[in-house]
Amino acid sequence: MSMMLRWLISDVLLTSAVLWQVVSSYPTYQQQIPNGDSVPHPCKPNTFWAGVGHQNDQGSGERNAFGRDFEREGKIWTQSLCHLDSDGDGLTNGQELGDPECVWTPNTLPSRQVGLSNPGICDPWDSPVCFSNNITSVKYQTQEEWMRDMCRAGPLLCPGLNESDVHQVALTIDNGTQVPFMDKTYYCQIFDLESHMTIPGNYQIIAVEPVIDNAQVLHHIALFGCDDVQPASPAPFDCGVFPSISCHTFITIWTIGSPGDCFHPDTGISVGSGGFTKFAVQLFWNNPSGRDDLLDSSGVKIYYTEKRRPYELGLLKIGHESFLVPPNHPAVSFKSTCTSVCTKSLFNGTVYVTMAWNHMHYIGKQMQVQVLRNKTDIQYLTFDPIYNFDSPQIHVFQEKPFQLYPGDEIITTCIYNSQDLSWTTPWGEATTEEMCYGFLVYYPKENALKTSCVTLGPDVNYCDNSTFHGCSDLQRFSSPFFLSDADFYQDILHNCRTFSPCVEECTNTIVQLKKNDPCFQDELFDFIKDQMLNTNPIGQDMMARIASCQRQVDSVFNISRNTRT
Repeated sequence: MSMMLRWLISDVLLTSAVLWQVVSSYPTYQQQIPNGDSVPHPCKPNTFWAGVGHQNDQGSGERNAFGRDFEREGKIWTQSLCHLDSDGDGLTNGQELGDPECVWTPNTLPSRQVGLSNPGICDPWDSPVCFSNNITSVKYQTQEEWMRDMCRAGPLLCPGLNESDVHQVALTIDNGTQVPFMDKTYYCQIFDLESHMTIPGNYQIIAVEPVIDNAQVLHHIALFGCDDVQPASPAPFDCGVFPSISCHTFITIWTIGSPGDCFHPDTGISVGSGGFTKFAVQLFWNNPSGRDDLLDSSGVKIYYTEKRRPYELGLLKIGHESFLVPPNHPAVSFKSTCTSVCTKSLFNGTVYVTMAWNHMHYIGKQMQVQVLRNKTDIQYLTFDPIYNFDSPQIHVFQEKPFQLYPGDEIITTCIYNSQDLSWTTPWGEATTEEMCYGFLVYYPKENALKTSCVTLGPDVNYCDNSTFHGCSDLQRFSSPFFLSDADFYQDILHNCRTFSPCVEECTNTIVQLKKNDPCFQDELFDFIKDQMLNTNPIGQDMMARIASCQRQVDSVFNISRNTRT
């Protein structure tokens, strides 16, 4: 055998051994960290980051910050590695990998298998703070360069698009639309879909694909269905969280790295003569450098067919309304429960969830939607340990829809960070206000009899009177006829005066009501005042009379509390 041949054989064997080591090492190292084989890709739904410790999402090559820490610890999961925050995003490696207490050992089940994130990638991965992070790499200088490379979207793979009866229409905002020189902007345009169709009729949307014109500033795209009364807009316009009061039904959201949305093959959304005819396209632009020379005409491409799918998609809104977030707090939590009683009346059969996402505004810190079944089994529909309003995270269940049953409890938890604020933040649609919603895309649409299950105030849900905190007349407080005939109002009318000094009999009347009637106690009465009594003159009169002795009543209860302590 010649020297050259021996050298070639040796080189081939060495190369094969190295490649075998690289390929075979991934499962080995995955088994050395909790949930190592199921860490989600930050921008590609239903995709895992194969080499958690590497910059390449398929593994091999340069290590990321977590990979370097993992190597320093001897390539094993240790208490020290678990407690580290390798990527500097405020969450420990254990929190990101589902082992927050740092108790996991190989060949055991971690305490959490959902709501995972990559401990080597700062989250929210596309936030300005994380994008600007400098990273140790030969190829990239910042996380933005790294993530834009890893998040390049492939083609939309959707078998239904190859069918002969599938049509398409592009809804893009006007050519030459100037991007404002502000850091963050929502821009919308409303379209009459039928005027863009070749032949108007009764169709179903089966897929939506982004049309990206200026990737430099485009952050995400949302598509909304509008009521028929909404006219098309002649031009794009600066908009808020929702394009208009008549365009409030989310259809889909595109984010960086996603190829689009291919609906479950058995489902569609009716458009045309049997469904939505008006749609709003909403673009979110991020222009941190304040450039005034940028243009964009992005939008969406809608695929629709007259060959109807068996099931219609629906959208269910869950969460909490009518709350106040106090200032100067690092973590303010609100919980909303769509109770088992509510889901029994809401669902008339199994509901199959194919997609879900959380929605808060700018002081939103963390959010999750859990499902409690039979009072014991808890599953996560969504979990965003670091929430970012500008970076919506879509939780997709296309291949295996999440099943909701009548009798399930759906628990939404929203946590806010108001530490930098000196004023109270109310609930509301403006981005300076706050929301707490989970949105669930599901089928069949007819299996949910309503489009929402939300709670108000102190977790009150009108579909379940066990949430009324003992106030059996709760829903009647908004009626002036109920108030005018109620004994408590007659007592207040007789003993209390409006806009006058407090009289003793008024103080006694209110104290007895607050002691004996659950409707007049604590947060529930605050809710009644805000949501019901404000809406009619008799309610306003009653509040004015109660206010005349508010200081004296508070004094009575403060003395009582101090005596008990």
